[in-house]
Amino acid sequence: MLNFQKITESDFAKLDAYYKEYAPYIYTGIHRICDYAPGTVKMWHRAYDMEYAVWEDNLYLSAAFAEDASRSYLYPLGPKEQIALRRLREHIEEMGRGRLSVIPSERTDQVLECFQKGNFAQGGLHADRDWADYIYDKKDFENPAGRKHHRQKNLINRFIRENPEYHIEAVDEKNASEVVRYFQKYALENSATSSIDGPEFAAVCRVLRAWDIYGMCGVILRTAGKICGFTMGEIYKDTVFVHVEKADKKRDGAFQVLSRDFQRSVDGALFVNREEDLGLEGLRRSKLSYGPIRLDYKYTMEISYVKKTDIPREFPIF
Repeated sequence: MLNFQKITESDFAKLDAYYKEYAPYIYTGIHRICDYAPGTVKMWHRAYDMEYAVWEDNLYLSAAFAEDASRSYLYPLGPKEQIALRRLREHIEEMGRGRLSVIPSERTDQVLECFQKGNFAQGGLHADRDWADYIYDKKDFENPAGRKHHRQKNLINRFIRENPEYHIEAVDEKNASEVVRYFQKYALENSATSSIDGPEFAAVCRVLRAWDIYGMCGVILRTAGKICGFTMGEIYKDTVFVHVEKADKKRDGAFQVLSRDFQRSVDGALFVNREEDLGLEGLRRSKLSYGPIRLDYKYTMEISYVKKTDIPREFPIF
């Protein structure tokens, strides 16, 4: 059985070292799913009771995405995928049941080949549109151009015209507490999407209060010296993962300026992952309006292993 242990902040250095050493084996296909990015794992480790195990140079992650569901196991990371999948299958055999989650599209064949055998339940794979990640070309945010980005350009120009004194500054240990206070006020005013009692609020505040160990980058948008928006994310390999983006909704163009200037502030990436829309109509319209180049779907498979000793030799007689 794999030796899973709960992720705590004291494990962050180990996880960072793994992601650095085995980077050539992570995000090797077309997908750029946010759940596998190191910052995502660290940011949500408490909210989803995340655990990890390392075996044969492969990293295994598990999470409790729902209280009433089986524990979820993510697709293994590392240099030995086939061995890793077989080991995960053995682990689930011993546990009796589980769920494979966040399976990239290009890994579904491997999963089906490994898990649709023997006494495993023959359930298929399914993906929820609400949890698909939006992937974009980074240059489209840095310099929105053409008819596709006409609306973004107009909103950016309007914001600059109405707020000529605006400026951007990097989030750091010195201003992080000010960002926390802004986010508290924002959450109270936008409880429908950013509840102060929700897991996102706790996760964001945790990152901001320990900025130096989470490995994030971010920017603050100020007008007249006051914060009117902030965003934070991370760069891993060729992708910028945008984990949080909040701005005053009454200021037209604030989100667009924040998105543009954040991407301009970071180098060394080609793509942007702006994560899921969660099925929220307004958020879906917004994400689609930026012109994604694709959606990265995440597949799930429910697994219930029946031990041969649990199968009756004969049907009972009533």
